[in-house]
Amino acid sequence: METIVRWMFIFILVAVECQVYAQYLEIEDGNNITRLQGDEINAEWSPDSSTLLFQSVRDSVSTLCLYLPQSDTLLCYSNKDYNFRNPVWHPDGDKIVFDSRKGGTDYLYELDLVTHKVKPLFNRSIVCRNATFSSSPRQVYFTGYNELSDSWEIYSYDFVYDNLNPLTNFGLGAGDSDISTDGKSIIYCKANPFKRTKKLEMINWYGERLISFDEFNAYYPSWGPAGLKLYFVSNMNNRKEELYSIWKDGSHLERITDDEVRIASPVVSPDGTKIAMSVLTENGWDIFIFPFEDY
Repeated sequence: METIVRWMFIFILVAVECQVYAQYLEIEDGNNITRLQGDEINAEWSPDSSTLLFQSVRDSVSTLCLYLPQSDTLLCYSNKDYNFRNPVWHPDGDKIVFDSRKGGTDYLYELDLVTHKVKPLFNRSIVCRNATFSSSPRQVYFTGYNELSDSWEIYSYDFVYDNLNPLTNFGLGAGDSDISTDGKSIIYCKANPFKRTKKLEMINWYGERLISFDEFNAYYPSWGPAGLKLYFVSNMNNRKEELYSIWKDGSHLERITDDEVRIASPVVSPDGTKIAMSVLTENGWDIFIFPFEDY
């Protein structure tokens, strides 16, 4: 009996500890790395956590920017023929994939960082944007326009077999997808324009639903580096945008910020030591970096 009571005490203690909030992340303590005219959005860390990639928008023109934290160096690249929107790292490490409305149509392109040459990511007749990769270059996941249903849905494309596959058929609008590093789980937003809500849903790489997070309004989802936790922004509980995390099974919901500052697009570095996000300042959206620990 004494052993059982001891184990019950340990279980209760662990359960309580799992619900204890860590110290809130203070937005004012973050490092504003941009302070540029215009808006800096859609940050993404390089696989080795050494470089932050993001999009800078000024006068409707999007440039591609790279920030190196160790040397506090900011590099920006522009091309008169392309707007560098929603840039992400290609798993090969020497290319960046982005979307641009060249000729009036959204499409995915890749930029070679060595030659600076730009070419279409694939040869498919589909309007597409918002690419995301796992650690493998074999497949890309993105938001594509389904002409039959007149809606944006989540698609995958296999470069080996030249297969284009629709993964969702929501009908009202899907987007902002992010795939886990192991390539097994995709989180995305289901938008309902009639209710003005966004909900998160997780599917596998076949498009089968794994779990829906329908109990709160949520957007800007991203995976933590271990693939066990999700980060997102929500205005639940009558608050402005706050940063939250939740385990992929829907447990351990935690609020990470506690302020009235608007934030967007949080992303944790692959080594779990830093988090970057867009913060709305008096000069527009700037990229902030915070010391962080992904548990």
